[in-house]
Amino acid sequence: MNNSDTVRFPKPQPEDECQQRWNQHALSRFWRHISPATIPWKRHNKKFEFSVVSYNILSQLLLENNSYLYRSIKNEYLKSQRFQQIIKELELYDPDIVCLQEFDHQIRAKFASHFAPRGFENIYQRKPHIPYQEKDDGCFMMYKRDKFKLIKNASLGLYKDTEGLLDKPNCAQIALFECQDGSQLCVANTHLLYNPRRGDIKLTQLSLILHHIQQVVNPLQQCGGVPVIFCGDFNTVPNAPLYNLMKYGKLQYSEYTPDKISGQKGSKKLHKVAPGLWDDREMGFHEHGLIKRAENELLECRETYRSLTQGSSYVSQAYRDLQCSKCSDLYPYKSGSISHNINFRSAYDHIDCDGRTKEVTTYIQNDSRTVDYIWYSNHDNTPQNCAHGHSCDSYCSSPLLILKSKRRLLTKPELSNMGRLPNAILGSDHQCLQAMFTLYSDPVQDSSGRTWGNLSTD
Repeated sequence: MNNSDTVRFPKPQPEDECQQRWNQHALSRFWRHISPATIPWKRHNKKFEFSVVSYNILSQLLLENNSYLYRSIKNEYLKSQRFQQIIKELELYDPDIVCLQEFDHQIRAKFASHFAPRGFENIYQRKPHIPYQEKDDGCFMMYKRDKFKLIKNASLGLYKDTEGLLDKPNCAQIALFECQDGSQLCVANTHLLYNPRRGDIKLTQLSLILHHIQQVVNPLQQCGGVPVIFCGDFNTVPNAPLYNLMKYGKLQYSEYTPDKISGQKGSKKLHKVAPGLWDDREMGFHEHGLIKRAENELLECRETYRSLTQGSSYVSQAYRDLQCSKCSDLYPYKSGSISHNINFRSAYDHIDCDGRTKEVTTYIQNDSRTVDYIWYSNHDNTPQNCAHGHSCDSYCSSPLLILKSKRRLLTKPELSNMGRLPNAILGSDHQCLQAMFTLYSDPVQDSSGRTWGNLSTD
């Protein structure tokens, strides 16, 4: 799609024109097919397709408490009836899993009663109640009961009384499902803190969620492990340090000031984040490598440590040279870094079909940016992504989660032409993200009991 194909919306007048604009909007949000990267495909007995939606639907209470942001918008577009537009959009996209953020608890019954006859079950995690920071919203997840069975709900509030960086009322959902084909899938949903200056808090919140995701999927791992889809409003922009932690699995956060971690605009000159972002004992996990390792692995690490430090007076330097994430709890100091072992990729590449125009997910006043994501785990047959610690070969039995297509996002010029959000077309100031996935599982075995390693997409 080139610039000349940019969708231009006529100004809203009568009701029939609003419907025409809605139809035009629906056509502009077409599916974009994804050509899979060259990876070691395997023959599988089972192939399961499903789609996932992530959508920040704008809490009514937050809207009313920040009404100055929506001064020039017609009052009818700011009332609770805007949820009818959101429901209409979800019905049009017909997803199998829906992850909503800023979901007011008062509308849960309405959504549940509307979507239950359409085959949906739901779970809800309300934000924690904290004095002087009362919130009326949370995260809401719906899933089609004929395709998914909920095995475990590990949702959590991102708040701890004893930890200073977890003093904000944010939350996350972590659900483990059994899919229709018998395979398993972990789906997470969150809304991180907005404050652009407090990237240290966002990093702490994200780290806690990643730790809990790993706690859910690691006991079930076979090589690449249970596939993970992580949706939400992360309040970070592409290629910011927080984004890179998701994408690359590690971050040296002590190189950044808190306002730079999420890549949003900060207004103060701040000091860099000091190593030792949190107390490991209070958080329940270590900064570097978010999983506590088995005792046999720790014994191996201790031997490695002793061999490196024996006869040396530069013990701390030896620790710095020890590039083993399993040894994190042996570090006598805080490294100022953090890592995780899930090989995440973003379903969106943040550039429109023309290859030049940036995608955006939110448009408030004249400010547009990408802060919403659908992340998915991708098994790439490398040792660090194998639960057994070896280099996986063509006989690896890990399931494959492949991105098949994604629904196109409107660009800033298109949103600007549509008008301020919410409006007659969109019920939120965010866009809805949708991705289609294929899950390959149950590898075919040859006569010797080994799985096939042939290239195949079947």
